[in-house]
Amino acid sequence: MKDYPVVRNQPVAKFFYKGQSHTHPVKRTVVLIESHPNYFRGFELREGTDVRPLGRAPIKSYSRKNIAKIREIDARRELRATTPSAKQDSTTLKRFSFADLVRQGV
Repeated sequence: MKDYPVVRNQPVAKFFYKGQSHTHPVKRTVVLIESHPNYFRGFELREGTDVRPLGRAPIKSYSRKNIAKIREIDARRELRATTPSAKQDSTTLKRFSFADLVRQGV
C-alpha cells in the first residue's frame, strides 16, 4: 500500500454527498490527502452506515459541486431540522482535526 501524505490543516471532512450509487445524499467521512478548488480526494472512512478502519478505507475523489446543501438532505435529520430556512442553501461540508475525529468518532 502506498503511503499518502495527509492534508495539514483540518484533514477530516464530514459531509453529505450524492454519488452514482445512491438515490439520495449519504453521510461521508473522509481523511483528506488532496484539496483543490473543484474537488478533493481522501480515504473514505464512512459511506452511509458502512464504517471502515483507515487501513481498509478506499481512496476516492469528490466533486465539490455534488456535496449536498442542507435543504437536500432528509428532513428528519437534526442538521436540517435545527437550521433556519434562511441558511438551508449552505453546504453540509464541515472540516475537523484528527483530535475531533477521535473524540466524536466517525
